[in-house]
Amino acid sequence: MEIRSDKYKGAEAFILENIYLRVIVLKNFGAKVASIYNKKQNFEVLFQPVNNEYTVPLYGDSFEKYDTSGWDEAYPTIDKCLYPFETKHKGIEMPDHGELWSIPWNFTVEEGKLKSWVASPKFNYIFTRYIELRENTIHVEYEIKNIGDENLYAIWTLHSLLACDQYSKLILKNVHKVINVHKSEVLGNVGTVHNYPMTKDVNGNNYSLDKINPVSCKKSEKFYVKGKLLKGEAGITLNKEKILLTINFPEKKIPYLGIWINEGGFKGEYNCAIEPANGFYDSVETAKRYNEIDKINPKGSNSWFLDITLKEI
Repeated sequence: MEIRSDKYKGAEAFILENIYLRVIVLKNFGAKVASIYNKKQNFEVLFQPVNNEYTVPLYGDSFEKYDTSGWDEAYPTIDKCLYPFETKHKGIEMPDHGELWSIPWNFTVEEGKLKSWVASPKFNYIFTRYIELRENTIHVEYEIKNIGDENLYAIWTLHSLLACDQYSKLILKNVHKVINVHKSEVLGNVGTVHNYPMTKDVNGNNYSLDKINPVSCKKSEKFYVKGKLLKGEAGITLNKEKILLTINFPEKKIPYLGIWINEGGFKGEYNCAIEPANGFYDSVETAKRYNEIDKINPKGSNSWFLDITLKEI
C-alpha cells in the first residue's frame, strides 16, 4: 500500500492506494474521506459533490449548506441539539452533524496507516482515526479519549454517502423490524415500526425497504434497526449489482444501525448511507430520553473498528 500527498478537486489530500482500491482523504475539510475508488471496476463508491468542488465550512454551520458528499465522522451528535446532561457542558449547543466535519484535523503516517486526530473546541475529548488498506478492505480504527473530569455522553455514527442506483439492495442479516425516524409520506410518522424487508406503506401497499428507488421519486427515508444489533454487519450492492459493499463492526460497542435513503428528496441528490452508531437515535437529547447512549468515564477512552470490504459479484 502507498500513502502520498496530492490534490483532489482542487483540495489538498492524502491518497491511500493498492492494487484494489484508491482512498482519498482531504486535509482541510474535517478529514473527509472524499473518494473510495474501486480500481477493478473503475467505480466511485462515494457520492461526489454536485459542484465538483469543496467549500471550507464554518464551525456550527448547517451541514446541508455545504457539499453533502463523501464520508464524514458525525460526533458528538448527528442532529443539532443542546447538551442535556448535568455537567458543566449542560446547555451548550451541539452543532448539526457534530463538530468534526467542520474543523481541521492533524495527520501523520504511521506504520502504513494514515492517522488523523482532532481535539474538540467545546467538549473535553480527542478523536483519533487510523485508516489502512488491506487488499479489498478498508480497515479503520477509532479511539475517543475523554480528557475531562466528568462523564462524556455522545453519539458517533459513520456518515458515509454511497453512490447507489436503482439496482442497489440492502443486505441486513437477522433484521426483522425497523423504526421510522424521519416523517415520511411512505413510512408514516416518526416512531412507526415496520417489518423488514417487506412492509406496508401508509396506504396499505407492499413496500420493499431493502431496495433503492429511482431518483425521480423525489423523496427520502431514514430508519433504524429496532433494538440492538445481533451482529455488527450490513451490506449493499452497488454499480448495478457488480459490487457488494459490506461493513463489519463490533456490535457490543456499536450496537445500533441507521439507514438513510435519498431518492431525490434532499437537495435533489441520489445517495444512501449505512450508518453504524453507538447511540439511538440521531441527537444526544433523544438518546438520553431512550437511555441508549455511549458514556466515556473521566480520563477514560472508547475504541472500536470498522472493516469496509468491496467484493466483486
